[in-house]
Amino acid sequence: MPSLTVKRDADAEPAKIALSEKRRRHLPTCTVEQLRQRIRDGEYLVIIDGLVCKLNGFVDKHPGGPLAVLHMVGRDATDEVTSMHPREVVADVMPRWAVARFVADGSDRVSFVEDMQLPYSAARSAGGEPANLDYVAIQHDYRQLHARLQAEGFFACDYSEYAREGARYVGLFVAALTLVLYGPASAWTYAAAGLCTALLWQQLSFFAHDLGHNELTGRRDIDLVLGICVADVLGGLSVGWWKKNHNTHHIVTNDIDNDPDIQHMPFFAVSTRFFESRFSTYYGRIMQFDAAARLFVSLQDKLYYLVMCFARFNLYVLSWTYLLRSDFAPYRALEIVCVGVFLAWFSYLVSYIPTWPLRVLYVLTANAASAILHIQITLSHFAMSTESPDPEHECFCARQVRTTMDVICPRWFDWFHGGLQFQIEHHLFPRLPRHKLVRVQPMVKDLCRRHGMEFKEFSFIDGNVYTIRWLGHVASRVKTYNCRERLHDQAVASIVS
Repeated sequence: MPSLTVKRDADAEPAKIALSEKRRRHLPTCTVEQLRQRIRDGEYLVIIDGLVCKLNGFVDKHPGGPLAVLHMVGRDATDEVTSMHPREVVADVMPRWAVARFVADGSDRVSFVEDMQLPYSAARSAGGEPANLDYVAIQHDYRQLHARLQAEGFFACDYSEYAREGARYVGLFVAALTLVLYGPASAWTYAAAGLCTALLWQQLSFFAHDLGHNELTGRRDIDLVLGICVADVLGGLSVGWWKKNHNTHHIVTNDIDNDPDIQHMPFFAVSTRFFESRFSTYYGRIMQFDAAARLFVSLQDKLYYLVMCFARFNLYVLSWTYLLRSDFAPYRALEIVCVGVFLAWFSYLVSYIPTWPLRVLYVLTANAASAILHIQITLSHFAMSTESPDPEHECFCARQVRTTMDVICPRWFDWFHGGLQFQIEHHLFPRLPRHKLVRVQPMVKDLCRRHGMEFKEFSFIDGNVYTIRWLGHVASRVKTYNCRERLHDQAVASIVS
């Protein structure tokens, strides 16, 4: 069967702000010190393609949520913006916000605010051994690869892949319905129905993920509304919440204070820096390392899989919290209606199960077996670096490679991971259709090899072992922390007495 591929012409060449040289020349210049001072005065200034863009009037309208913009204030966000947006956004929308030409200080820095206390974005976590990498050369070659992929049509969507996936979705949905409605009234029947439901939710999550990244049509509103109809109606989770969370994760991957995808206190701490009761810029609160956190974190390697069995329930809570309380929820009414439809059809389905114990079995199995998706997601980041060796100079490409891990699996098993086992490639090219990530991996490995960047990949089993060992390493440090705290308290008590 020939592939049905739709090519978006706007992706045929590298994105660049479409501003005439004449208009560029007429823009005032902005030095590093002027940039910093204007940010202190309350301006949200982001550098894109050599232009300083003032985004105060745009930040609350940004489809991916305000934090994805705010974390780029005072930084060169050219690669972040180009990787996350269609070309027409970079070329046509961003010029409206350009207020100056940026005059660099010759230091090759990409961030100019790491020493500033910004209320909306914490400085990047710094530490570790010097990387000894040529960030300028890495950035250049990454942009060349991005341009090559655009020119060769990699960003075009192959709809035949989704036709095959659609058959899988229908098969799992029909299997779950058949078991519940027509299967014998036994625990095995409803446990099997729960597994089919969990697999359906897992597979639909990959599709909703693509829609959240505008990979299907390239048109934001169409993809997002379709994502709401899929994820909210069939899975009961808010795509709007996911998009806000996930875009922030892509911009500040594995940053302790800024990335919500690694902020799971009191249950998990992927770094001992969480022992410091850090402030989360995403949740707007201190992640307290209190007695409960010390207990759970000290056992996190042992409780990992158990906690993951309840992770989907947490997503329901986060979805409803977003829909009811978030200041930024552009499709709030539609999502509430769609999640309500989910609650209606799912409750109606459960009502066909004859006894309450069997109903509980089905609901718990469906939600607990969804743990496989959460394990797949966390493997790619939990055990990876959370501290930049050089926050001022580290480029987008180097940061994504440092903080992300690939999972190795046979090609015939790609469907189980949804193609997103190629997480490094996905983080470098978020809008690249996930079915094509496998073809890009050799190019990314070559880029890493040429520049001395470690390309980390494990099998699914080895990745689990690696992650559990890292969680165990952090857990072992809790005992040392408790001893230090006791000694401190004793010293204070002796001084007071």
